[in-house]
Amino acid sequence: MRPQAGPHAAPAAGSPTTPADSAATPADSAAVPATAEDPAAVSGQDTRAVGLAAVRGAIAVDADTAPAIARATHDLLTALLTANRLERDDLVSLMFTQTPDLTATNPALALHEAGWDLPALCAQDAAFAGAPARTLRVLAHLRWARPGRPVPAYLAGAAPTRPAGSGPGSTREPDKV
Repeated sequence: MRPQAGPHAAPAAGSPTTPADSAATPADSAAVPATAEDPAAVSGQDTRAVGLAAVRGAIAVDADTAPAIARATHDLLTALLTANRLERDDLVSLMFTQTPDLTATNPALALHEAGWDLPALCAQDAAFAGAPARTLRVLAHLRWARPGRPVPAYLAGAAPTRPAGSGPGSTREPDKV
């Protein structure tokens, strides 16, 4: 098998090396010029200042119907966006769960049907004694450039799955919108 030629190929044994032989590789990001595929080059903005955050929310759904689930999904996401002064484009992806008694549709499908172009996944919430009925939950992954944490949203009587102060040494009360 012949050695591969090209800018990233190793020099042949005994060959002298030159600065051109040690050209930067794509992994060497400081030396690689910006390209049109690089968001910083396209927008002229430093995208490294924006981090990734996650925020939870939940809403009780009025009924097990497709319109009620779609409305609850929209209301929950609107509350999260409003409470955190975000735009739809700030959302990266969504992970939904819904209680086993919600079967008419799911939030990911409802968003798709409403024209949202956003990765979304839906799963069934764990069933346990005392679990609330007809509840939709979301874990939203978002671009976050501000200090502090995003504010969760719990609507229409929904509550966090973990009571306040349930973690080891936790004294934090859940934020509610």
